[in-house]
This record gives sequence, structure tokens and C-alpha cells, in this order.
Amino acid sequence: MSHRSLAATFALAIFLFGAASGHAQSNGPAQADATVAVPSGTQKIVTKDPEYLKLLKPPEGNDFLKKYSQSYRDRAAEIEAKVGGITDQNLQNQSRNDEWITAHKNDGDKFTFEAETAYREAKISFSQKHKDGWYEAGRVYYDENNSVLAVMANNTSPIDAGFRFPMKVATLNQIYDKFHQVAAQEVEQKAHDHVSKAEPNSTCVKFPDLCFQYSKKDIEETLRSQRIEVVAQGDMEAGRIDRLMLVDYDTESVLLDLDATPAALSTSAWRFSVGPVPAPPVEPISAEAVVQAASAAAVETLATPIKVPSDVTAASIINQTKPEYPPQARARGIQGAVVLHATIDKEGKISEVQVLEGDDVLAQSASEAVRQWRYKPMMVDGEAREVDTTITVTFSLKE
Repeated sequence: MSHRSLAATFALAIFLFGAASGHAQSNGPAQADATVAVPSGTQKIVTKDPEYLKLLKPPEGNDFLKKYSQSYRDRAAEIEAKVGGITDQNLQNQSRNDEWITAHKNDGDKFTFEAETAYREAKISFSQKHKDGWYEAGRVYYDENNSVLAVMANNTSPIDAGFRFPMKVATLNQIYDKFHQVAAQEVEQKAHDHVSKAEPNSTCVKFPDLCFQYSKKDIEETLRSQRIEVVAQGDMEAGRIDRLMLVDYDTESVLLDLDATPAALSTSAWRFSVGPVPAPPVEPISAEAVVQAASAAAVETLATPIKVPSDVTAASIINQTKPEYPPQARARGIQGAVVLHATIDKEGKISEVQVLEGDDVLAQSASEAVRQWRYKPMMVDGEAREVDTTITVTFSLKE
């Protein structure tokens, strides 16, 4: 068979009968020779593990809570014990539904947080347990027009990505030869079985040797299409791939090391991702706490002074002491306005005075006088309020 027809046969067979797979990482020519690895007896392809598929595709809804939340299972047992004594089936179902409505309302967030945390920990544990393991990266087919081995992820792969590796037909033939070494005995046995089970007067009975040879060829091609695939080795917890290999899925024998790293891996989406740490549920606030918070806010609001324009407060003055003109200021010809910031308490008394602008000597006299001023209490919604305002005191030599 020519290289071209051999490649075409490989492409068609693997495309039609391609083996299942899942993750990958490598880039550049993959031409390195490799000796056939002898299976160690322990399973290396960890995505064969039924536990992997349970973690990759967990149950949904309440089944997810039931599997991963201990509190949910405890509540389920409590509810069943509570409704177990109800003999009427309809009443029992109604009571059970009512109990679950209450349970989800009160503890639904707790169930979800607990389940998501346990699920994440289970994935981390599985990943750490299988750090040296292999996981499927995708089924393969050979694109002879471009001399490329293409990898296509399936829905059980831990990573969703497709890769293409440059590959010459000579390398393809090396892969076939190594697979033949691995599967020769099985192919022989299957071919013998095929001939021995042939119908009377069939071609295989008439020409058993010829039938045996053709059967071996067809059987080996079919096995190649079903079992040759790419597996990856790395760290699923960290979302990292360190090595890609072309292997026989059944015996887990390495047929070729794909020692380059495809750029596509940096943008690949990991299906088997441990994800972020779940956010803990927010504790519900009791009605009493809400009332207390509202009361405290109201008290704080009442305690905060309100800002009132100076012309408004001036209109409510009931006792105003006139400041004395300081002799030293008059002697030096100092005059002008002093602006004060004042706080008027709920009784209308000045509780605090600060100088904002003006001559220091004039400001001292103005402050002493203003501290003695009295105002009508400022009322807001029937409540006396503390007031922030400004007071301007003018000193003139003409007076």
C-alpha cells in the first residue's frame, strides 16, 4: 500500500470509528521516535474511572444537594421521620412538600454552600490522587492534505480544545508499526475466530488462508480507529498540561510522544475545573435586629446637626449680646467683619464657636459675645434639632 493510500485509510477509519477522549497540550512538529511502553498493570488513563465522570457531570438540583450536603441529608431524614406517621398518602405528600418549602426557605443557602464546598473538595482530592495519571485529550484523525494529526475533544474530555500536530506519513507508519506490536496477538485471535465461525460454503470456508489474511488487515485497521488517541499528563487542579502522548487506549501503551505544546492550550476552557471557593451564605437578619438598626439610624439622624442658613437663624434670635469694640483695635484703626461657625444646641444655646475669618483681636471679642446669644429651638418634624450655621459680626469705626 502506498503512503498516500495508507494515510487516506487511516484518516477515514479513525474519523468514522474514532476513540473517545478529552484533554491536550503541545505545539510544533511531533516526529520523535518512541518505543512501545509496556502496560504497568495499574490504570493510567484516569478518565476511565467512573468517579471521574461523576465529578465531571454531577447531578443537578436537589440530587446535587442530596449527594454533597450533609445538612440536606439530615433534614431529609428529619422530614421523613416527621411525616412517616401520616397514613393518608395525599396528606403525607402535602406535609412533606410544606416541610421542604420551609427547609429551603430557611436553609437553602446553607445546603447549596455546603454542597458546592464538598463538590469542590472532591474534585481537588481526585486531581491530587491522580497527579501522575493520564486523561483523554481527544480522538484523532489524519489530514493527509495538510500532513496534520488533528485532535478533537469530546464531551467527556476535561478540557474543551482542539489541536493540530504536523505529522509526516513516515511517522504515521511508525505509529501503525508500534500498534501492530501491541495488538498483533489480539488481531490474530480475532481473525482465527472470524474464519472458524464462517458460514458453510462461504468464501472464508473455501479460501480460509486468504480470508484469514484479509480479516487480519480489516480487524487491525478497525482496532486502530477505535483505540488510537491522544492522552495528556499534567495537573487538572491547576489546569495545566505538561505532556501529550499518542496511545493505545485499551493497553495504555505509548505509541508516540507529542513533545510540543499547542498554543491553543492557553485559551482552552477546562470542564474539570475546581473553580473558586464558594461564598458562604449570608446569615439572615432577625426582625429584632432590623428594628434595632432602624432605631439606631433614627437616633443618629436626630443627633446629627442640620445646616441652616445664617439669615434663617438670625430671625430666631431672642437674646443678642453686642460685642465690645476692642480698644487696641480701635486705636490701630482695625475694623471689618468676623465670620464665625456656630453650633446651636436643641435648647437654642450656642454650644460651639469657631473663627472662620477676621482679625484675631476682633474675633475674640465677637466669639465672647456670640457665646451668650440665645435662639428659639429649631424644630424639625416636631423634634428639636441641633443646628450648624454661620454668624457674621461687623465692627465699624463709625459706630
